[in-house]
Amino acid sequence: MKSVFFLLSLVLSFASCNGFSHRFINSVRDISNLNLFRKYPLSQNHYERYIKRINSKNHTIQNYEIANGHLRNEEENVEDLVTRIMRQFNETDTNSTTNANRPRGFRIVLNKSMFQNMANQFPGLNGFEEEGEEVQKENQNNNENDHPGVYYDSYGNPIRTFGRRAGNQVKSSENFQIITKSPISFGDVGGYQNIKRELEQCIDILANYTKYAPYNVRTPKGLILEGPPGNGKTLLAKALAGEANTSFITVSGSEFQEKYVGVGSSRIRELFKLAISNIPCIIFIDEIDALGRKRSSDGDTSGNERDSTLNELLVALDGFKNTSGVFVIGATNRADLLDSALTRPGRIDKRIYIGNPDSVTRKAVLEIHSKGKPYDSSVIIEDLVELTNGLSCAEIENLTNEAMLNALRHNRNQFTSADLDVIMNKMLAGWQPTDHEFTANIIDQIAIHELGHCIVGLLSTHHSKMTKVIINLSAPNSPAYTVFESSASNILTREALFEHLMILLGGRIAEEAFYGVSVSTGAINDFQEALKLAEKMVCYYGMGKKLIYPSTSDKYKEIIDTEVAVLIQDAYEYSEYIIRNAKGFIQEGATMLKQNKVIKAETLNALIRDKYKHLLDLKV
Repeated sequence: MKSVFFLLSLVLSFASCNGFSHRFINSVRDISNLNLFRKYPLSQNHYERYIKRINSKNHTIQNYEIANGHLRNEEENVEDLVTRIMRQFNETDTNSTTNANRPRGFRIVLNKSMFQNMANQFPGLNGFEEEGEEVQKENQNNNENDHPGVYYDSYGNPIRTFGRRAGNQVKSSENFQIITKSPISFGDVGGYQNIKRELEQCIDILANYTKYAPYNVRTPKGLILEGPPGNGKTLLAKALAGEANTSFITVSGSEFQEKYVGVGSSRIRELFKLAISNIPCIIFIDEIDALGRKRSSDGDTSGNERDSTLNELLVALDGFKNTSGVFVIGATNRADLLDSALTRPGRIDKRIYIGNPDSVTRKAVLEIHSKGKPYDSSVIIEDLVELTNGLSCAEIENLTNEAMLNALRHNRNQFTSADLDVIMNKMLAGWQPTDHEFTANIIDQIAIHELGHCIVGLLSTHHSKMTKVIINLSAPNSPAYTVFESSASNILTREALFEHLMILLGGRIAEEAFYGVSVSTGAINDFQEALKLAEKMVCYYGMGKKLIYPSTSDKYKEIIDTEVAVLIQDAYEYSEYIIRNAKGFIQEGATMLKQNKVIKAETLNALIRDKYKHLLDLKV
């Protein structure tokens, strides 16, 4: 506070004319010791802004009062003078009716020569020069980080305008902080070109909002990024802020839920107040379903509080207050839970679904995350694109990262395809530190079981292709499993579903073909999946022999049970026909599997072409 009143005394001294009395010099020196808070109980920043405004407007400050020695050393007289000075400038600002008369922006500039001239003119102010140099240095540092478009109104309050901020400043309120420059751009986001093109218009709306005004269009106030987790919803929001070069606030939907009534609503007001003071600004609400969930009508107290918070958000988005320049982005995995009032036109009406990446995006993601991670010639990016089909972007990143860590754990500076296989197996089936302890006979039976799945999958024409079969004794749940390609479409035909039923039953049928009634419990999961699939085919997909709709009557239940049993029996007979003709292939393949632990589909197909060509004539 001492430095503030030093500036006030400096302005008064510099604005004075000749005849500056020694008594006034002493009075000015005493200003910093006066207790002006009794009459002006405002913050330190308030007086600092007044000093900036007074100096920049270049007004002459009460020369008559100063020159004629009317300023006395009493505290009350000094307070009266400050009051008259402030009233004069307030009246000047109020009476200015034209835009030309209003200040467009100003800042205080203190230089060394000014202090030297004052020291020469007023010998009693010798201490001002040294202290003034410190003020000049401080102002220079502030100017380097200042916003080029920051202006002050007639009351000394800052008005923030559109423009580029310098540096990476962070401003915050009690519960939220602003990142003035996001370090992420669209170049850091691999793939998703169509989504980026959609977001480019949002950037144009933020940067060139006046472009849309002549066309009488309502620009969107926000968008919802929905889709499964791990596909870059948060990263795209950060990139949008970086490309638009705007302020960025990131919050979680759960931050607005507290045990005290009214906290959520107050935080919504605090959030938008902070955003409006830093426009253009992007507000990113992660897991917005925690905040924007459909309002309840059960009278629960916690539900009422959540509803009040949502109502405050709805008003902030489309109420009487103007929130132009604030763009809201919400991310959620459960868009179906959002309140319809939140996603209606006029609020957050733009929705973009971000699903698992396609082949182009997977390749771009692999190229980004393989940078700086050396790998040998066995790793081919194109093969990895196929291997990672069905994985999210986060899972792809984790695959390359864990593969590099696995190589470093074994003192290798490059990761290989074997490292990728190890990590992929962990992702598919899990991992436990100790292997299952099975006898040799049980392992033989496990291998026969898996080859039963394999041969039916290899000969299927409508089902997704098999890629490899694995014995993994470190998997906590399944010691062996067969891997198939992920389907690119969510629409499946009856033939594809029926072949899936055959593949599920193939493991148990292979055990019966080799061991008779001495079968294992390894098919329990296969039976559960087969029963669920058959019931869906009959009840929901209408793929039984009779067209049956879901019903609760006993007669319909009996018909459904009959249709399900017939469907499973048909799949069993087709699968048994294949396995009975492929016992030699299954036996040889099981031996290879026990030795190598992993067999790829190419190896098994080559074995069929070389020694078991008759299997190619079997029709599924």
